[in-house]
Amino acid sequence: MLGARWKVGHGKSIRFWEDHWLDDCSLATQFWDLYVIANEKNVSIAEFWDENKLKISFRRRVSNRLMLSWLDLVSIAESITFTEDCDSIFWAFDGSGKFSVQSMYRTISFRGILPAHTPAVWKLCVPTRIHIFLWLLSNNKTLTRTNLAKRRHVEDITCLFCNENESVHHLFFGCCVASVMWRHLSEIFDVNLGADYESVARWWLSNNRHAIMNMTCAPLMWSIWKLRNDLCFQGKAWRNEKVLLYKLLGTLRNWQLLCKEAYLVDLASVLEARELKLRQSLRLQDGPPRSREMVSSSLGPSAGKASEAVRTPTEQPIVQLPNCPVERLSTEQPSYNVLLDSGRA
Repeated sequence: MLGARWKVGHGKSIRFWEDHWLDDCSLATQFWDLYVIANEKNVSIAEFWDENKLKISFRRRVSNRLMLSWLDLVSIAESITFTEDCDSIFWAFDGSGKFSVQSMYRTISFRGILPAHTPAVWKLCVPTRIHIFLWLLSNNKTLTRTNLAKRRHVEDITCLFCNENESVHHLFFGCCVASVMWRHLSEIFDVNLGADYESVARWWLSNNRHAIMNMTCAPLMWSIWKLRNDLCFQGKAWRNEKVLLYKLLGTLRNWQLLCKEAYLVDLASVLEARELKLRQSLRLQDGPPRSREMVSSSLGPSAGKASEAVRTPTEQPIVQLPNCPVERLSTEQPSYNVLLDSGRA
């Protein structure tokens, strides 16, 4: 029934696959490829999950793609907390949990699509202001130059790092500076990160399993935004990628207090890898210093921009800044574990 959702108590009355007890649809719908090959159906949560093991068997072996879905399903099961109360049904479209005509009308009148990733923002182990920043980014509300141009006239809407228009996607994922930084993280986690928003946000849905990766990606986007604002409003000059690496390291160290004790060792490994990267050769060369007048706080024309990264089938991007030497990156591709077919977590 639309709007009716189960609240888990002892778990004996709720069907694990078929009933709506998590989010807005059943697990059978969310994990359909696993559901159709599962041997057990119409089984309660309590029978499937004993707070230690998920007791589901399949009638054939699963592929690597389905194995990733299985791991996400296990993460969901691990979030279940049983109580001595009976399972109960509540109305999901009103904060009180009780049905009202007003809440039903508001729901059926809604013509948009609710994104899956946006609600997951609030569960990340980051400060509250970063939750708000990521929520704005998820809804394309971050005040980049193209978004500002929707409200008023902006003389120059190009990126402060290159010559493309400064949209949310471009600044955080498409720009040559962002691409190099995401490549650094992809090498650490052996996952293809930073191709677009979804390549990062999809891991938020299984935050218990990917807490450190999520905790590292969030400060990278925050650091890009802070550096962009420094160039725009403070008149600081672009130097090289180490500026962003230092910002990322400093932010991660400040957020260690938010990290659960079980993840501290993994976080220390990430910090060590970032520090090692600072001692290696740069992928973005130093550029000429820019004076405060070159970057006006009124969002005027920007100077000292990095040119667009040029890709060829056989070589990594070559990123060039004006009046500075060009460094050709190694032709050896990093060993990413590309998960293009894994679907949403």
